Amino acid sequence: MNKITSLCTLCLMGILLLFSCQNDDLSSDNIGYLRLQMGVNESTNTKAEEVYNPKQMAVQILRADGTVAEETSNFAAEWQGKQIALPVGTYTLQASSAGFDGQTSGFNKPYYAGQTEFVIEKGKEINATVTCTLANVKVTVNFDKSFQKYFKAATVTVGKNEPEEETAATEPTITPLIFEMGKEQGSGYFPAIDLQAKVEITNQQDKTFSQTDAIRNVKPRDHYILNYSIGMGEGSIDIDVDEKMHTYTFHINISTTPKTSLAAPTVNSWGKLAYLEGSVISATETLNTGLMKFQYRKKGDADWTDAPTTTYDEIPAQGTTPATDAEDLTPKGTFKATLTGLTPETEYECRMVYADEEYSSETTVFTTEAITALYNGNFDIWSQSGETIYPDAAENAGNTTSFWNTSNPGTTQGLGAIGGALNPTTGVDSPVHTAGGKAAKLQSAYKIIAFAAASLYTGNFAGLDGMSANMEFGKPFGARPIALHGYYQYTPAVINHVDRVPAGVNIQEGTTMDECSIFIALATQSFTFNNGDESSFIDYEGDDRIIAYGELPSGAATSGNGYTEFTIPLRYKSLTQKPTHIIVVCSASKYGDYMTGGEGSTLYVDDFELIYDGIPTLWE
Repeated sequence: MNKITSLCTLCLMGILLLFSCQNDDLSSDNIGYLRLQMGVNESTNTKAEEVYNPKQMAVQILRADGTVAEETSNFAAEWQGKQIALPVGTYTLQASSAGFDGQTSGFNKPYYAGQTEFVIEKGKEINATVTCTLANVKVTVNFDKSFQKYFKAATVTVGKNEPEEETAATEPTITPLIFEMGKEQGSGYFPAIDLQAKVEITNQQDKTFSQTDAIRNVKPRDHYILNYSIGMGEGSIDIDVDEKMHTYTFHINISTTPKTSLAAPTVNSWGKLAYLEGSVISATETLNTGLMKFQYRKKGDADWTDAPTTTYDEIPAQGTTPATDAEDLTPKGTFKATLTGLTPETEYECRMVYADEEYSSETTVFTTEAITALYNGNFDIWSQSGETIYPDAAENAGNTTSFWNTSNPGTTQGLGAIGGALNPTTGVDSPVHTAGGKAAKLQSAYKIIAFAAASLYTGNFAGLDGMSANMEFGKPFGARPIALHGYYQYTPAVINHVDRVPAGVNIQEGTTMDECSIFIALATQSFTFNNGDESSFIDYEGDDRIIAYGELPSGAATSGNGYTEFTIPLRYKSLTQKPTHIIVVCSASKYGDYMTGGEGSTLYVDDFELIYDGIPTLWE
């Protein structure tokens, strides 16, 4: 470390007054005058504590016999630019940081001092300078970033080295300074005596280690830098010393082939849950898989929480080999855990640990996803544009910005309006599930020559194509809910209009009761189809672009006169793939796309919401 450069310079200038009357006084009294100036090199100054300012210089002018001729404790405030009268003679000028003698230790507390001699001569102008330098010793401690990875805590205590007996009485007593890893403390300052540095380390398993090293032949103005970093070895300390620069680098060695090493968990995070998976990198001891677990916490929290469940998926053995002393006893499989009850859009961290945290993996940081509510899921928002009723605000009605749509445009616009406009799907004040709100009423009807199944869906009505309709299912949506929850009331009619029937479905016109349909899907795109072209219909089970699907288990009539609560679990084909669109469809006639159903079948739906709590269902 380079020695500290000059900090301040005191410039002294003796100025002989030129007035004739004063010349007479100088001749007779042998007195001259000094005007003192001080310059400070700011670039080399060190920030000090508020209670101590090393730039405040105390100055003494000493006579040849050592007595004080003049002095000040604050040169800048009291002597800057002023004249000082002195008798002819030889003097010593001493300057030092005021209020501190440099004989004790302290953080951010440098001490500067210097002196020079000058002579006042009668009738002559004199110049003199004094250079102040660091009079104590500076010590800086640096912890490499790797320390925070491998060690939970680390401190370095710098204090007086044990002195020889003959010097013990003469050396000052100082208070050791403690440098803590992760804490901004600045540099420490000490008298110019031999020092020692004691490092104390606590690893992630709360095991401690310490070592003390001496720093000898210390001189004023020295700056020692103690660098602590991770080396490669088996639990010892190597020291590299650059004597010229006074730099000590301490390598704290850790084993490059640890007894047991755990992999940092991989995380698949959802809105309120996360799937964790980890494994053992290496182990030279037999591990009990039942003692392996995961821990997690919100980032910034102090305490870890154990994962509520942990499973172990063993990889089947591919044959047997004779055991050897060097056999890797790593469990051949992966450890898994599922975290629930998490907070959306929150940063967490997790790790895998063994036994009572005897071993732990590196920490993995993850952020939970945002959750999104189902827009107008209570069906309180309705508007009308022309003859068509829409389940959305007026500014969105009938255009592609509308989240919900219906088949109403097919019976109220263009050729569909012949014979009078008909809105099979409307908003009603009664019956409703939540008092004061609205519900959606879907009532299938027959108009002139075609059956009109009442429908409500997330998507767009893309126009009529003869007697059929073009429709787009799906609206942008990126969250991953667990289920669709809501309320419905259904009164079916006998199917009295049969155009087409899906393969495998047996319907007898005039006998078979109609059924309703409510389903939800998450997809990686929207889908456009024509209800007159069965080849364009969506294959919710076989299409890989559908990543999750769920439907009402029965489309039969509900019992009683009120609403029936339902929860439709979403069955996920993939737990890692994320959707871009959501499809929710309600129909008063399940086979309305085939122009088949019962005239008068009536479905009420209300208070739909997406559920995010819990664990998703896997597609089987």
